[in-house]
Amino acid sequence: MMMKSALAYSSYVAAVLLAASKNTTALSIISNDRGINRRDALIGGAATILGAPLACAGAASTPSKPVAVLGASGKTGALCVASLLRRGLPVVALTRSGEWPPKKIDLNAVGFDGDATSSSNPLLTIQACDVKNAESLSTNLSGCRAVVYAASASKKGGNSKEVDGDGVIAAANACLQQNVGRYVVISSGSTTRPNSLGFKFTEMAVAGIMTQKRRGEVGVRDAYSNQSGSSYTILRPGGLDEPKQNIIQGPSALEITQGDVLAGFVSRADVAEVAVELALSSAPNVKNTACELYYRNKVVPVDKGFKKYLQDGADLDRLYGKSYDELFQGIKPNYDYLVDA
Repeated sequence: MMMKSALAYSSYVAAVLLAASKNTTALSIISNDRGINRRDALIGGAATILGAPLACAGAASTPSKPVAVLGASGKTGALCVASLLRRGLPVVALTRSGEWPPKKIDLNAVGFDGDATSSSNPLLTIQACDVKNAESLSTNLSGCRAVVYAASASKKGGNSKEVDGDGVIAAANACLQQNVGRYVVISSGSTTRPNSLGFKFTEMAVAGIMTQKRRGEVGVRDAYSNQSGSSYTILRPGGLDEPKQNIIQGPSALEITQGDVLAGFVSRADVAEVAVELALSSAPNVKNTACELYYRNKVVPVDKGFKKYLQDGADLDRLYGKSYDELFQGIKPNYDYLVDA
C-alpha cells in the first residue's frame, strides 16, 4: 500500500542520481549479510518448536508473542511478514481484506520460501484489520510484542489523511492501550523538508501524502511523550529501488543518518529487514526516535542546501555496520530531525 508514494520518491532520487552521475552501476548482493543474526538463531529456533497456531493473547513481551504487521498486503508489508517467518517468529499479518499472501509479490526477496498460508504454518495468523477503525486496531494488536506499520494510501485502502496520518496515530494509541512494547512506522525521507524537491514531487503524485506522513510522525511522537514502558521508531527510507534491486544487501551496504538531510536508494527488502530488526530491538538508543535509511554507495542531499553534510567532518553522524546491532549502535534516542540544517 506504499506503492504510489514510494515510487514517486524513488523517481525523485533517481533523477538526482542521474544528474550527479550517468554512470550508474547495479547494486551487488553482499554475501553473508542476509540479516540472519544471533536473534534469528536463538529466538527463531525456539519459536519453530511451537506446534500450535499462535494468536495475539497476553501482554507480556516474550519471544512467543507475535509481531503484527499493518499493511501486510502491501509490497513492503508483505516482506516484513515474510522476514519474520524466515526468522521462525510468530507473526500476525493484518490486511484490510483479511487475505494473505498478496499475489505478485516475491516473498523470496527476503529469503523466505516456506509456507505462506495460515492453515499449515503455525507461526502465521492472518486477520482483517482496517487502520481507519480504532476498535479494529485495538482488538487486533492486543497482546502483540511489537507492531510494524507498513500501510500507506491506496485507492481501496483510504486516502493519505486516513492512512498515513490518522491511521499511524490511531495505531500508536492502540499500541499504548494494549501495552505493545515496540511500534515501528515505515514513513519516508524528506517528510520534515517541505521545500525539498522530494517532498514536493511526492506530495503532488499522491495528494497531501508527505504532509500527512509528517502529521503521523508528530502524532506518534506526542502520543509516546509521557510513556516509559513502550517505545517507537520512525524509519524514513530513501527512494525504493525496484523491481530490479529488490534484494537484501544487508547492513554492510546500508547507511543510517538522523537529520533528514541525506537520501539515496534502498530496496523494499532491506527496508523490511531493518523495520523488523528495529521492532525486535530492545536497545535503549533506538527508542522514541527517527532515522533515515539508504544505500551508502550513492548518497545525495535531500535539498541542495544540505550538500555540506556530504563532506568529511560534517556535523552529522553517518552510521555503518557489519551487523544490524552495529548499524544501530550510533542511533540517538529521542530524536526527530536536524532543526538547524
